[in-house]
Amino acid sequence: MIKDIMNHNADAVAGQKEMDALKKYFPQCFHADGEFDIEAFKAALPGGTTITDETSGFNWLGKNYARMLTNMDTTTLIRPDEEHNAKPENKDSQNVYISGDNLDALQHLVKSYSGKVKVIYIDPPYNTGSDGFVYNDKFDFTADDLSKRLDVSRERAERILSMTRRGSASHAAWLTFMLPRLSFARDLLTDDGVIFISIDDNEQANLKRLCDEVFGEENLIAQIIVQSNPRGRQSDTFVATVNDYLLCYAKNKDQASVKGKELTEKQKAEYCYDDGDGKKYRLLGLRQRGSASLRTDRPDMYFPIYVNSNTKEISLSEKEGWEVVVPQKSDGRDGRWMWGKEKCNKEIYRLVPRFVKKRQEYDIDIKDYLERDNGERNTKRKTIWMDKEINNQNGTTELKALLGGEYADYPKPSKYINMILSFADAQDCIVLDFFGGSATTADSVMQHCSSERNCSFVLVQLPFNLKDRLENCDASKKKTIENTINWLESLGYPTTYDYVGFERIKRAAKKIHDENPLFAGDLGFKHYTLEEPKEDALLLMEQFDPISNNITTLNVDDFGLETVLRTWLVADGYGLTEDAEEVMLGNYKSYWKGDHLYMINPDHDFDERSIAALMDKYNGEPFSPHNIVIFGYSFGFTHREELQKNLRTLKEGNKTLTVNIDVRY
Repeated sequence: MIKDIMNHNADAVAGQKEMDALKKYFPQCFHADGEFDIEAFKAALPGGTTITDETSGFNWLGKNYARMLTNMDTTTLIRPDEEHNAKPENKDSQNVYISGDNLDALQHLVKSYSGKVKVIYIDPPYNTGSDGFVYNDKFDFTADDLSKRLDVSRERAERILSMTRRGSASHAAWLTFMLPRLSFARDLLTDDGVIFISIDDNEQANLKRLCDEVFGEENLIAQIIVQSNPRGRQSDTFVATVNDYLLCYAKNKDQASVKGKELTEKQKAEYCYDDGDGKKYRLLGLRQRGSASLRTDRPDMYFPIYVNSNTKEISLSEKEGWEVVVPQKSDGRDGRWMWGKEKCNKEIYRLVPRFVKKRQEYDIDIKDYLERDNGERNTKRKTIWMDKEINNQNGTTELKALLGGEYADYPKPSKYINMILSFADAQDCIVLDFFGGSATTADSVMQHCSSERNCSFVLVQLPFNLKDRLENCDASKKKTIENTINWLESLGYPTTYDYVGFERIKRAAKKIHDENPLFAGDLGFKHYTLEEPKEDALLLMEQFDPISNNITTLNVDDFGLETVLRTWLVADGYGLTEDAEEVMLGNYKSYWKGDHLYMINPDHDFDERSIAALMDKYNGEPFSPHNIVIFGYSFGFTHREELQKNLRTLKEGNKTLTVNIDVRY
């Protein structure tokens, strides 16, 4: 568990994930001594592939340090809020709210949710100088250690450490902060998944280059200008800023599932024709208009279409006595059709002749249906969003009405997030926001949801202490923070910012239910807190002798049974919403989920009857976990050896049975 992770982290270096991927998919490119053979790699690639040593040159102080962090694991434990999670509205909920550092949260999440998150929306710190962003991580490297890990000079290692320790708000510090988080975000996305990131001018250019590197510049969907402050920011020196930006990237653009904007009632009214079976359509000209509309632009799209003037039939083959229609422009020049001959043949049922009285000749229209195979059609979204509902003031007003006061700075309106969810075509999926803030994303997902859409959210928010923030904040923010502290205390909550989001989700759920009692979506949520192990536990961990039968120095109570169990469930891929089943082995209580049987409780209740009960389960019931996971601090060496011996006997009698014992520390 923690000790195992600490040992792993001690060997972490930049680029290890990438090297592991190469070893997995190109084992033939490595020599016995581990050296990578670039020539063998070139030979393994498809013909015509170009390999160059040219790069974008996007580097900064701390980049390799940030890359190293993507190869490290968190030592935090996941503590369930047992009282909250047991409430009827929460116990079966698929929604999750995590109080903790988002880097730790992402390192946990990637173990269970890798490739499972359809939509990510984040609103990270903008690094404006007044938003409170400082980079100050928890890792305690020496200059010599870091120099060796990163293969840099000791002087450069000192500069990196200085940046990470002093609370820097430089561009380099911000990029170092963002890189590992975006790397984990990419790992979490489904193949058709998309990520949306809000940002302003301070880091927009850097974020764009960083996302190009992490997600691939070919996977940019759009960079959208969002009118967030219609009146303009009057504190600006020369020009009053009215906009922020929204960057959208796909995991894989070829597979991305994004949806256009729903048609207005006025736009729907254009579909005024009915083909007799209830399908509405409008008529669009087949002749190409505007740019690149000449025969010389696309000669293959100039061809005759034949019309029977009596029956109004259409053919692409010459028919005697039928009218000949070619795409001719009004000035007499040869034009071209919008469709090629093959598509016209395939969808000839959609072509309609139209007699033009002025010219005394036919033209060709296309039936453009309102309903498509994937539902009602929509229009492409534009790169400028100016909807009144999505400006920041509406977010402030909305939250104030819900919470009864101003307890957050510049919250996004829920309608803005709902636009994003619609754009991402969020259905039957997980939506992640690891900069949870005031929990607008959770509110929006619940609004967006229904039995048909069935989305769930995972939110992460850093539980920073507001009383500490009050001591170091700008005078302009002091009143808001004081009010937030008083409000949280009146509700009986800790004065940490994560509980603003916690209460917002509860009130938003109640509002949705009150307004629509028949609402079928998920209105509950599970709550977890990420905790570092206590110093006393870490000390005992270092002193622990796994060979000794002395198991009294450290036990499960130092961590919490439910905490250990949940941390392991996530680590083994079962996530934050699935629970383990209690299994009694004599007087000993164990926990079973899927392929794992967890033995966490102290071994004083584990005896011969427990082993016999376990063997009986393998021999009789539909019970076949392949991994028996033991909490090393709870089980003495003698009991582990006895368990191993009996399992060997069991496997001798059942050659198909595979059972591994995994002792975790």
